[in-house]
Amino acid sequence: MARHDGQVIFVRFTAPGEKIRAVLTERHKTFARAELLEVLEPSPDRIAPPCPLFGRCGGCATQHIAYPAETRIKAAQIESALRRIGKVADPVIRPILTGPDYGYRNRITIHNREGKMGFLETDGRTLVDVPRCLLAADDVNEKLAHLRSRPRPRPHYSVRADEVRGEAFYQSNRPLAGPLKKLILEAVPAQAKTVLEGYAGTGFFSSPLAVAGKRVIAIESHPAAVEVFRKEAGKAELVEGRFEDEFENVLARLGAGPAVCLINPPRGGLSPDARKLLAQPRPFLGILYLSCDPPALARDVAALGASWKPEWFQPVDLFPRTAHVECLAWLSSRLSPDGSRAAGTGR
Repeated sequence: MARHDGQVIFVRFTAPGEKIRAVLTERHKTFARAELLEVLEPSPDRIAPPCPLFGRCGGCATQHIAYPAETRIKAAQIESALRRIGKVADPVIRPILTGPDYGYRNRITIHNREGKMGFLETDGRTLVDVPRCLLAADDVNEKLAHLRSRPRPRPHYSVRADEVRGEAFYQSNRPLAGPLKKLILEAVPAQAKTVLEGYAGTGFFSSPLAVAGKRVIAIESHPAAVEVFRKEAGKAELVEGRFEDEFENVLARLGAGPAVCLINPPRGGLSPDARKLLAQPRPFLGILYLSCDPPALARDVAALGASWKPEWFQPVDLFPRTAHVECLAWLSSRLSPDGSRAAGTGR
């Protein structure tokens, strides 16, 4: 990202501090896009990308940057969003949780057309043939090779490792699956008796929380996820439906004792209705919010700010070598134990 005459210019495949030549390809009122022509002065963090398709294939964005630098950039992006959009003056950003930067994905989605099988190019239209994806685990690449050896008529294929069953959403980073569950388990306060989990998916967090002795009441609407949840998270209670529709009903079932709300919404973050529901004072010690989009997280943190105070933010790099990064936030209640608003917490 560069700035010129008050305008932000986005240039792919560059690194902070570099001097480059680029050509403008799009002009808008407040920003522009450009294509890199030449790196005149490279960043010390620039490296040779290991994949020969990098720069054409749209699956990766940061193979040209040393991984420690990539994680610093992602943590800085989270902090910037929280300050600019979330209006969090001094966000507490914990050290980013990382794993291997290659060979981590347990599933990939492949397109199939015109005799090619692979991912869309950076133009978002052209298909690039991909015989092997460096982000995918070895067993996933073996399945891809088998699929490529026997072309089929379907336009899209989900190539999944054996542990990823059905068509439901699963966490795709295999090495970080265990650390991510551990992170959630440790983030739930020990005194919490009950967890209300929204957007529970297949029970990825519900199951370990229930096994750990928490009463979990989970809300999930996707039929495929519900089917897997009932098989894999039997100790947790499941309410099938939209979070916005079922939240008040589940809230009434919590009973006595300290509780926590855990939410892991889609990339767009909370819907306006969900923000309204959570912006009110609620009988929770706090809200654990796992987000896959820093601007959406920042927007929602600002919307919930009257009742919930952001205490810390934990970046998690579930998608190395891409532009995506997850972040877990702990928002504590601004209410005192007797249910009244704590002194000095109003906005």
